[in-house]
Amino acid sequence: MKRIGRFYKETVLSLPEDKRFEIKLPYGSGEIKIEKDLFGWKLYCGKKFVECRSEEEARYLKIFLEVGLSSVYVPKDEEYLKSILPELERLKKRTDEIINFHTSGILNKRIREEIRQKVYSEIVHGEIYEIEFEEPKSRTKTKNNSKSKRKSNSSTL
Repeated sequence: MKRIGRFYKETVLSLPEDKRFEIKLPYGSGEIKIEKDLFGWKLYCGKKFVECRSEEEARYLKIFLEVGLSSVYVPKDEEYLKSILPELERLKKRTDEIINFHTSGILNKRIREEIRQKVYSEIVHGEIYEIEFEEPKSRTKTKNNSKSKRKSNSSTL
């Protein structure tokens, strides 16, 4: 299964800079919702909002707001955006199902939500920026090595 970060990188970040633009997403607590008013579409996060060109753009931005991004690039071409949106929504839905399955045993809603955000952060940010993590050095090996050095030093005295 392709992940959201890789999909975003391949379909949006790969576009030339003149074919995409960046939007800062509203940050805050509260319900995330899309509304249409007299002036167009808006994506709300609590009382803060960002204006959108279309319902599709609002749905696109909502996905990235829910996974924890503070800004996102948006394709300028509305037809292209419409063509990639169904796959992005499918990936988000499937990822939510997997995370929910693995966290369903956690009764504390706050802890479950924190885990969800951390998982999204890893799978989205890690793939967008291709962060490579070094393997942590094992403390056990270091302790064992220092203990064996101490033993060998004391036996030679």
